[in-house]
Amino acid sequence: MSVFRFSVKNTVLVNLLMIAVIVVGLISLMRLPRELFPKISLRWVFVITSYPGVSAEDMEKLITIPIEDEIADVDGIDFLWSGASEGNSLVAAKFVDMSESKFQRRLQDLKSEVDKVKNLPEDAEDPIIEELSTDDFIPVITVNLAADIPERQLTDLAEELKDRLSNLRNISSISMAGTREREIWVEVNPDQLYGYRLPVTQVIAALAMHKFNIPGGKLKTGREEYVIRTLGELNTIEEVKDIVVRTMPESRALTVGDIADVKDTYEDPQTYSRLDSRPNVSLSITKTERGNSLAIIDEVKEICREFEKELPPSGRIVMTNDNSIYIRDILNKLVNNGLFGLLMVFLILMIFLGWRNALFAGLGIPVTFMSAFILMQFMGETLNGTALFGLVLILGVVVDDAIIVLENSYRYMQKGMTPRQAAVKGGEEVMAPILSSTLTTIAAFLPLMLMTGVMGKFMRIVPLVVSIVLLASLFEAFVILPAHIADWSDKSGRLRGRVGWIRHVNKVYSKILRRFLRRRYLVLLGVTVLLLIGIGLTMQVGVDLYSDEEVPAFFVRVRMPEGTQLDATSEAVAIVEREAMKLPRHELDSVVGTPGFLQTDEETIYRANVGMVIVDLVERHDRDRDVDEITEDLRYRIGSIPGAKSLEFAKIQSGPPTGNDVDVKIKGKYFEDLEAITEIIKDELHSIDGVRDIRDNFDPGIEELRVVVDPQRTAFYGLDVGSVSLAVRTAFDGTVATVMREGDEELDVLVRYPEDRRGTIEDLEKLYIVSPAGAVIPFSAVCTIRKSTGISDIQRFKRERAISVTANIDKSQTDFVRVKKQIDKRFANISAAYPGVSLDYTGAFEEYTEAFSNILQLFAIGLFLIYIILGGQFRSFIQPLVIMGTIPFAFMGAVIGLLLSGDPFSITTLYGIVALGGIVVNDSIVMVTFINNARREGMGRWKSVIQAGQLRLRPVLLTSITTICGVLPMAIGLGGKSEVWAPLANTIAWGLGAATFLTLLILPTVFSIVVDDIGGMWRRFKARRNGTILITENHVIPPAEELTIE
Repeated sequence: MSVFRFSVKNTVLVNLLMIAVIVVGLISLMRLPRELFPKISLRWVFVITSYPGVSAEDMEKLITIPIEDEIADVDGIDFLWSGASEGNSLVAAKFVDMSESKFQRRLQDLKSEVDKVKNLPEDAEDPIIEELSTDDFIPVITVNLAADIPERQLTDLAEELKDRLSNLRNISSISMAGTREREIWVEVNPDQLYGYRLPVTQVIAALAMHKFNIPGGKLKTGREEYVIRTLGELNTIEEVKDIVVRTMPESRALTVGDIADVKDTYEDPQTYSRLDSRPNVSLSITKTERGNSLAIIDEVKEICREFEKELPPSGRIVMTNDNSIYIRDILNKLVNNGLFGLLMVFLILMIFLGWRNALFAGLGIPVTFMSAFILMQFMGETLNGTALFGLVLILGVVVDDAIIVLENSYRYMQKGMTPRQAAVKGGEEVMAPILSSTLTTIAAFLPLMLMTGVMGKFMRIVPLVVSIVLLASLFEAFVILPAHIADWSDKSGRLRGRVGWIRHVNKVYSKILRRFLRRRYLVLLGVTVLLLIGIGLTMQVGVDLYSDEEVPAFFVRVRMPEGTQLDATSEAVAIVEREAMKLPRHELDSVVGTPGFLQTDEETIYRANVGMVIVDLVERHDRDRDVDEITEDLRYRIGSIPGAKSLEFAKIQSGPPTGNDVDVKIKGKYFEDLEAITEIIKDELHSIDGVRDIRDNFDPGIEELRVVVDPQRTAFYGLDVGSVSLAVRTAFDGTVATVMREGDEELDVLVRYPEDRRGTIEDLEKLYIVSPAGAVIPFSAVCTIRKSTGISDIQRFKRERAISVTANIDKSQTDFVRVKKQIDKRFANISAAYPGVSLDYTGAFEEYTEAFSNILQLFAIGLFLIYIILGGQFRSFIQPLVIMGTIPFAFMGAVIGLLLSGDPFSITTLYGIVALGGIVVNDSIVMVTFINNARREGMGRWKSVIQAGQLRLRPVLLTSITTICGVLPMAIGLGGKSEVWAPLANTIAWGLGAATFLTLLILPTVFSIVVDDIGGMWRRFKARRNGTILITENHVIPPAEELTIE
């Protein structure tokens, strides 16, 4: 029993199945988490090692390179990127795409190799290994708390807010910025130390003895039992002051309070945070992998609204980096455009088929979409912008199968069959071509799941969703629709749409087709010329990796020369803040400045010479200018900042992290060569129109004071290198001797010199060191000071030293492909003078190159799969090639669409072109099937071609128009313009429009040439070889019978 017979005999069961799918799908839809992006595993692993006080060059030699050498051979590592700075080493391993289970095995291999690293310094901390996840470092929202109140009170309020937010479910971390840790400073008076001949190490040792809280066992007395605990910890400043450092003559105790000023204060500032120029504490909130971004953000906002009521009058809470704005914006655009598309599809179906049949075909949309939601929940996916676009993309396609079954069934009802008979006969006749057309569409999409790189992971949900929906559309067309035709169709067998005009169109089409067939070789020549012109036009289309949605915010990054103090950097950042706050109030929401902190796609930097300003704007519909215009305005206002090394304006990416537009890694052994090449490439970039924010990450050096200890002199005075180093560090940086407990809080007790004794080089030169024997030794007696320049930060890429040159591009003037060609040309002219130096490209260019190469390979795989499917159906090597001939012309239509819209070739538009390969062949499959069926029934060469065209005119127009209407609202932004998805929708619409024309006119022409003319010659040649006579049809095209369209 065929599936169609089963459907018409079990209509009740079929309808119950349909209702069940819709109900369960709605439940799944409500449970699906809403996110901006799909879950992306970046496959980055970091090995982090600390070794305080060690220079960058020594960190590279002692830690970074040994770790690189050990882990380099771990299977699956694509490349290594490393950084060494004072006291810190970071080795980042980028793995190739692989399954999660395989990646976890490789991660264990890496950990084992790190454990094998030998000869790491004993004083270095053990390496920490972390896997990078987007959820770990991309906050879902940042809460900013500002108030004109004392620092301690503001910090306490921020801690209380953090505690309340921490109680929310699925919160991964809350990191605070703009606060300083409380510390207890023991500022020893050096004159007192020298007077009492007291080594500073003795003060540290005395304090260190008071951090114990040791259990002493149990004491049993009769029926009672006591727990003994020896308390030695500190709880108050007075207790710190009373600690005995030395017992003096006459049994007098010398205490900490006698030789030091003990104060409750804060650590030295490492960074500042300001909201609209007022002191600010920011709380960046990240979620767990299972967390629902929208739900978490809504809960955070509710807690903040309640907490704001408790703030002092000057208090204010402002949300920045609010992902819910972006998520809701893109989801609303997609939903609105999807609804407009659905409405347009239904109206087209009504016009062609009447309301009853439009309802039959339209029911396929909720059934197929709900099936997708069920499987998405089962697979742990989220309802994100990419998945929703997959649904919008396929909106008009899912009704194609139903249209073909419906239209063919009604054709048999017009011949006198009952609805049940017609549903079975009409459905069985088109089952094979429908199955082939669906499988070819899936064959075009499914290989895209194998696409690698960040963009591949970002887009992977699209082919998955499309494949699920298309398979569900088969179920709807083969199982559900026949039951509806059998039970509820119009018994007259008439398609009651307003299709009187189709008769006139059919007559005109028939005349044009006959003319095309008569002049088929001239038509083929003309089409070939058009195709060549289309290929030439591709050179006029720009190139971009990914078109971002506008995010109502942007960054201004400030970099000062190495060695700049934090307060000087703060003044430079304040210039940007003040200018930003002059923006019109109807455009500006808030300005957050963070001197001492800077973040990019590649790194997060805490350093005194860097800073960043985040300018948050109101939503787009509330302002006249877009982000680019406002950014350029602020760039012009600021001009340059005195003393700044670089000033960079950067939009916030709404897409996956892809890095800078231009990111050139200059690799080699000697920094002298790398620095020279860096300046040459920067000069070249400055000469290219549209390239801006040019900078490099190399700091020529930081001024260092190197203390050289004389080992013989130190030994003579009873000292050693360690005690001298400790004395110097304690005097100028401070040494944590112990902790003081205050309630649940532990405060570091830091021993250091007063500020007025540690601010100049002279203070270092005047330092005295007390030996264990009590001798007061001048610093100059055992040490000498040398000024030198040291590299503060060493970058390595693929196990070589490297300098990165980065820049942003104005896409209206150039693109990164043209920029790369110019850089390569310049480097080729000078490379001979710098042997051993090479260039590597990362960032957007690397992603584009990898994605473009991937897409071409996967497109080829898709085409091969399509050919196999068609070859299996038609049992021919030639006919599948004729059908697939529409694909190049769909590409030509897509190129014309891109030129007219001004959109570039991006990953999303290339994705659309690949998708067209599976969509445009669908109508051709059915048309060629009807030609073959007619010929098997004895119809002649010309009549079979012309009648197949006439019979398929309405369904071809209907399926193409519904598909185009499904994506048209997205292409023109009827429900809100999406910068990411509109170009893809535009590509589909123009490509399918061109392919429809070709299917109706060019396909029959090419079919006649290839199958009949060339195939006929081959058949006659074989007949002569076999000694037989082959009778062929006259080449004159007879008048075709007019087909009556009811």
